[in-house]
Amino acid sequence: MTPLNAKSFILDLFLASSGQTLSIKQILNAAKILEISENNIRVAVTRLSHENMIESISRGHYKLSANAENWGSIILHREHVLKSKPDWNQQYIGILTTHLGRTDRTALSHREKILKHAGFRELETGFFIRPDNLTLNLNELTQKLVHQGLESEAKFMLIAQFSDDTQNKIIDLWDTQKLNQRYEKYTLQLQQWLSHYQTMNQIERARTSFLLGRETIALMLTDPLLPSTWVNTALRADFFTAVIQLDQIGQDTWQQLNQKENI
Repeated sequence: MTPLNAKSFILDLFLASSGQTLSIKQILNAAKILEISENNIRVAVTRLSHENMIESISRGHYKLSANAENWGSIILHREHVLKSKPDWNQQYIGILTTHLGRTDRTALSHREKILKHAGFRELETGFFIRPDNLTLNLNELTQKLVHQGLESEAKFMLIAQFSDDTQNKIIDLWDTQKLNQRYEKYTLQLQQWLSHYQTMNQIERARTSFLLGRETIALMLTDPLLPSTWVNTALRADFFTAVIQLDQIGQDTWQQLNQKENI
């Protein structure tokens, strides 16, 4: 997870506030809750403006730029656009990228990040696969990934079967044990928070929901959505449900704070 510095805090704050316009005063007041200094915030606002991640709409008021909104749609978008089917047909989706080259390290890193966030893993250099268990069909998935920044020249395919030797290697591309442990660990943490958040004051609720949410929301929205034969999908569903509950409570709390003159 990205360390909580001033820049990542500001971006997360806009996302936690559903992308609404925020004043510098609101940002500074929110930063106090996370004990981030005013100087660091002002420097970060300037840098994010120069990087076209946020934009000024009037003196002292900012919103996410289109660039940042696209970034957020990949990592922390509120709509979980990739959903899995209850049953898996034992087929795979393959994406071939070897012809796109690897010399441009920035493009390569961006390509690999997009594919990883969609649950793909690299079987061979430049050849990525994932189970064909998403509700999106091949054309819809192609459009989704290209919209997120994957080169349109990437070759998409459906794969009916691998050899036994290759099939035995495929499952090891994902750390399924770690995924199950993650579902269990964070579901417990989230349920504990949900069971007593009403006893917290508004400031504490905002702080704890922000810190827990920025970790668990990212985990949910970058989950590979593996089939039930590989991971505990019931436990995953419990985790997703708890994350969504936390996210809604956190958004409501931060929006209430943003409407106040002082936090």
